[in-house]
Amino acid sequence: MLVTDQYLLQQQQMNASVKHIKASSHEHTKSSKFLGIKSDPLVKKMINLLMRDGKRSKAENVLNKALQSLDRDYPGRAIHIFYLGILAVRQDIGVRLKPKPKTRRNKQSFNVYLPRVISPICGINLGMRSLLKVSRDQSITSPLWENLSKELLKASQNKGEVVNKRYSLNKLAVSNKRRIHFGVRY
Repeated sequence: MLVTDQYLLQQQQMNASVKHIKASSHEHTKSSKFLGIKSDPLVKKMINLLMRDGKRSKAENVLNKALQSLDRDYPGRAIHIFYLGILAVRQDIGVRLKPKPKTRRNKQSFNVYLPRVISPICGINLGMRSLLKVSRDQSITSPLWENLSKELLKASQNKGEVVNKRYSLNKLAVSNKRRIHFGVRY
């Protein structure tokens, strides 16, 4: 009788520990749902741009929370929204300001904008930087990850401050396209 009581007590302890392990592993997978995509190049780049002072784990947590926030509102579409947002803010054309000529007495000097083509990788990098800049500027009122998820959502819908900036930059480049021969280097 004593042996069976001990056996039952051991079985109950084992069951309790198994339930505890299952519960903790379920919570872990729920909170780290998007940590498995760290090998993706765009996600790596976003984490590197988010990182400050070498604190990679904090940057990963911010991006993870942003993706979880998107997943909460749009289940199963967070990664899709992330990619659409990144592709919507990438820059194809940049504008460089040509230095003013030396002033002479009768000649008025003015700013000349020189349009230039940006490589695709550099354009994605610039778009991600501008997206993060807007998110950081708004982070006074709410956390960075929340602002980042809102900006990604707006960008995926072709709305928002970053997309408007891109369109205005393209408009400026188109209006100055007759001066493109100034920017050509031989």
